[in-house]
Order: sequence, then structure tokens, then C-alpha cells
Amino acid sequence: MPFKFKGGVHPKYMKAPHIPVTVITPPKEVVVPMQTHIGAPCQPLVAVGDQVKMGQKIGDNPTAPLCAPIHSPVSGTVKAIEPRPHPLGDNLMAVVIENDGLDTPCTDLAPLTEKELQDPEAILARVKEAGVVGMGGAMFPTAFKIRSGLGKVDTLIINGAECEPYLNGDHLTMLNHPDELLKGIQLARIACGLDKAYYGIEKNKQDAIDLLNSKNPSQYGVEIVPEDVKYPQGGEKSQIKAITNREVKPGGLPSGVGCCVISTQTAYAIYRACYDGVPSYERIMTIAGSGVAAPVNAQVRIGMPFRYIIEQCGGFTKPPKKLVMGGPMMGLIISNIDAVNIKGTAGLLVFTEEENAEVETPTCIHCGHCLEVCPMRLEPVYMYKFFMKNDFEGMQKYHITDCIECGCCSYNCPGKLPLTHSFKTAKILIANRKAEEKARAEALAKEAEKK
Repeated sequence: MPFKFKGGVHPKYMKAPHIPVTVITPPKEVVVPMQTHIGAPCQPLVAVGDQVKMGQKIGDNPTAPLCAPIHSPVSGTVKAIEPRPHPLGDNLMAVVIENDGLDTPCTDLAPLTEKELQDPEAILARVKEAGVVGMGGAMFPTAFKIRSGLGKVDTLIINGAECEPYLNGDHLTMLNHPDELLKGIQLARIACGLDKAYYGIEKNKQDAIDLLNSKNPSQYGVEIVPEDVKYPQGGEKSQIKAITNREVKPGGLPSGVGCCVISTQTAYAIYRACYDGVPSYERIMTIAGSGVAAPVNAQVRIGMPFRYIIEQCGGFTKPPKKLVMGGPMMGLIISNIDAVNIKGTAGLLVFTEEENAEVETPTCIHCGHCLEVCPMRLEPVYMYKFFMKNDFEGMQKYHITDCIECGCCSYNCPGKLPLTHSFKTAKILIANRKAEEKARAEALAKEAEKK
């Protein structure tokens, strides 16, 4: 029986897994950013005018340990290598490919042999070369994550909660690819050097739980763990608490409590890389919200502009108030609709003015509801108070940097305070301040050396 984590909320889930997966054909031009992961950006391996195949490696940074190669999602001709709009903000270097529509496959990555499928090193090498990253949104390079936990991790957890409203990609992966998914989890388990993996799935996906259990998951070293439905059950720390009853200390990592957490679509990407020799250049994402004409669950490739994706879904019903990449609770606001889909894009949500919950004068009524729902046991009311005063000492005293930005406090605030947004901003300000202090100290030290 799973354990329970503190706090959490029960938002309207607005899910539609009954809508079958639609394959969105790539546009005539795809824009592949050289940063689709956490870590050092890749350097282009191609030049303007080069012919590329679908799945060919077009970007890498082999000298950087925290990096994931990038592969072409189509076949065609490299049209440009230049900065283009990136969904995480700013313009970043990208390879622009003119799609020839043929999807000519690259065969550089052959399927692993039966012997290699049992070899942890062979699996990790393939996962790295295939550019597999955390597809739950974090985009942390998976091979690095597993390798850095070797000797520390005794528990592998597959995150199947998918607790964000609207999103259905993990659920549909379970329903459409159960055998492949279990084999992918088995590969991750072997790579971690463990005998067993735990697959945490919220009970609102009972059809997927039943289907996976019917496949005899124990033969793959997998145990299905049905979990209570509560947001943010899909958070890494919440999953660890629910499965093991262990708690990650503030500032700590899952490996610090012996755990490694991998998302559902990441496990499926591991299967595709090892069994089929297909690198990571596509995923299932949900396009939804009242502002899009025909909401869908879609199979999409990286490098497809959000504007094009929305056009394929019938366009906007009316001018949007907000576009969100990911889920409505923890997703990121898209400031440029010409930015493109990347490996961590679980959803594209379009909201109109009618759904806007902002108010002109947000007011704290000291009700304490934010304290009740915080899964990290923080005190958002005081964190917000010190943020508004620009009091860095106060913010750090109340551990504002330990906020996981789940949005529970904002969702539960009757005064409509922009709590989560404030805490995100506060963490950026604190990081900038520390960088300035470090630079100042280094400058003083150099001056002292000259004297």
C-alpha cells in the first residue's frame, strides 16, 4: 500500500485519454534547437546545404558530461544554422531543416543484440547516444542520471502519476504500448543494477493499471503500485514518499535517499532506443484548452513550431489570453508562438480570457490555506511577505529556494495571490544576488593580490 505525502490539492483534471492519438505530420520546415535538455548546449554537427536523414545525429557536445545528443526529426536539407525562438525564452542556436517529406531513416543506431540488452554498460551507452532525457518536463539526460546514482540507488521508481490536469501522454503510452513500456522499464532496471522497479500509477488510470498487470510485470522485475489521486503525486519527491516513505531533504537529490525516478515516456524512449535503434525525436503530447478548436492527443516530433501545431488542431477559437507549455499547474508561459516543440513538451494548452483567474488587487486574508496544501511543509504566506519587501534574509529564513513550484498554494489561495510566480522570481533574484556577491568577492581578492 502506498504511503501518503503531506498537502496537495484536487484540481479539475480535465483529462481526455479516450481521444485517440493523432499523428501530426511535420511541416515543410523544422527548427531543431541545440538545447533540448538540461545541461551544456550541443554544437551543430552539420553545415548549411547538408542532406540529413531522419534520426541522424545533428548536434552533440561530447566534452560536456551533462549533455544529450540531438537528432533530426525529418529527412531533408539543412537550410540554416542560426538563433531561433526557444520555448524556454530568448533565441537559441538551432538547425533549420527543409523537410523533404520522405522520412528517409538513418540506420546509424542498430538495435542492441540480446547480449547487449542484458549489459548495463551497453544500455547506458545507447541511452546516451540516443539523446534520451527526462520527458516528464525536467529534460535531465537519462544516462547521466542513472550513472551518477550507481552504488547509491537501491530503488528505481517509474513515475506514472501524470497528475497535471489535461495531460494524457503517459496514460496513452501505457494503453498503446504496454509490452514495450515494461521492457523499457526492465532496461532501466538493468542499467541501475537493480532486481526490481516500482511503477507508481494514480488510480484514475485503472484501465492502464489492469492492462499492465495483465502482462505479468513481475517477469520484467516490475511491480505496479496504484496510488491515491492527488496533485502533485507526479512530483519526484512526492513519488519517492509515496513508494518508499523516504523524504528528500531540502536541497537534496533523490539519489541521496537511494532513489532514481524516471518518467513513463522516458522508459518508452529507452525501449525504442535499445530495441528499435530509434533515437529520441518524438513524443506524445496533449494540445487542449478552450482556446483551441480541436483538442487532441498527438504524436509530435521535436522542432515543430507551436503555431503550426495549433493550426493542425483547427487554430484558435478566439484570441488566447495565455499559452502554456506543459500542464496548467507547473507549465511555462509561452511568450513566442513561433517557438518549437522540444523533448520535454508534455502539453500545449490554450486558455482564453474567460479562464483567467487573475485579479487586480490580490489580497492575503491570513486563512492559512497555503500552509495546509504545501507538500514541502513550507510557509508560503511568509515567503510571499518577505518577497514583497525584497527581504532576502527573510526569504531564505523561510526556505523559499526549497519551493518545488507545484502551484498548490496559488491554486488554493482565495485571495488570488501570485504565490508560485513570486517564488519562481525570488529564486532567480537570489541566484543573481549570489552570483554578484561571488563576482564582487573575486574582484576584491584580485585587488588585494595587486597590493
